[in-house]
This record gives sequence, structure tokens and C-alpha cells, in this order.
Amino acid sequence: MKKKKLRILALVTFIFTGLAFTSCEEDKQNEPQIGLKFNTIQTPITLNSGLKSVHQTKELSFNSGFITLREVQFEVEADEDSVEVDFNLETITKIDFATGETNPDISYAKIPAGTYNEVEIEIELQDEDDNPSVVLNGKFVDTEGVSHDIRFEYNSGETFEFEKEGTITFETNESVLAQVTIDPTAWFAEVTAAQLSGATKNENGVIVISSTQNAEIFDIAADGLDIATEVEIEN
Repeated sequence: MKKKKLRILALVTFIFTGLAFTSCEEDKQNEPQIGLKFNTIQTPITLNSGLKSVHQTKELSFNSGFITLREVQFEVEADEDSVEVDFNLETITKIDFATGETNPDISYAKIPAGTYNEVEIEIELQDEDDNPSVVLNGKFVDTEGVSHDIRFEYNSGETFEFEKEGTITFETNESVLAQVTIDPTAWFAEVTAAQLSGATKNENGVIVISSTQNAEIFDIAADGLDIATEVEIEN
């Protein structure tokens, strides 16, 4: 499958804690360690009703499911001496959307201490089979206040890129947290409550949004993935 690079609406924050590591191995304490954390947003959003009346409740939220990754790449670069450090993890990893935890644990990487002018994280979704790489379950509350089960399924080997340019220094014995916040309701920002109310349900009464079910809504949500990424670094 041809891969297309997309940008996800997310906030990536690098938090420099300046803490020494608790590892018993002395040599590991001499290098900065990068922690990678996924912060999944489960707060409901209010949808545009798509009707003349906009004063009724119509909410969408996702609270469980998983995101399957094929590869995670963390890269820092410096102009001086053309320094480039590349941490590449090629293993099938699942993010539990309810908790943000990964299986297996991919929460850390080590890089040499130094000053760099660019930091980049790339996350590639799994697409080696027909199983969806993203499956998210949630609730849709229509304009009448009735709650409906909803599931979003996405299957493509997209690569999400998070990049920050500017002087960034990693000190010896420093712990750094890279936090990736994923907010799937942002992908549905252009979907109306009227569209979801008119969506078909499967035999279990669930509104499934996928490339083969309610495809028109799926296309809007898929386009919602192509939104600028913001990266911040905090000392």
C-alpha cells in the first residue's frame, strides 16, 4: 500500500525534568533518556447539528480502543559536525486508547548529551494485513438526547510527523518526556450531528465509520487527519 504522510491534530510536548535516572547501571546514567508518552483525549465535543436549531445536545466522544504502530522513529540533528542521532523501533506496538499505555513498552530511548537544532518524531501505523490499525469506540448523543454506540475503523500505513526546529539542549543525566496528545474527536470536527443521526448501524446497533461502512462520513474524518501539528518544548 502506498503510504501518504499526514499530520495529525496533536500536541507534542518535550518536558525537561532534569532528574537523574534510578537505574542501577551507572553507565546508563551518563546519557539523556527520552520518554515517549501518549496522551489520549476522551473529552466529548459538541458537533454542529447540521440543522436550523443549534441549541440541542449533540456530542461525540471516544473512550476505548487501540492504535497499532508498525514503527517509531526519534531523530535529533545538529549542524555542527553534521551530528545525527536516530532511534528507530521497528516492532508491532499497540496503544491502549483508554490508558495511553503501549504494549510492548516503548517509553524510552537514549541519545548522547549535546545541543541540537532539530527534533523529529515519526510514528507509522501498521498496515501489513487487512485488520484496522485504528479502532476507537465511543458514544454519539444526538439532538434528541439519545445515545448511540459508535466505532471508528481506520486501516492505512500513514506516517505521522512531529517536528520542532530551534536550539534544544539535552544535558547529561537528564530525563526528557516527549508527550504525544491524540484527540480523535478533532478528526470529526467537520462531521455534523445530522450526518451521524442518518448513519446506518450494523447488526449490533453500532454506527461503524470505516472505508466500507458510512464511507461518506469516513472520508470527512480521514480528511480531518490532515491538520497541522503543533510542537512545544518546555524546560
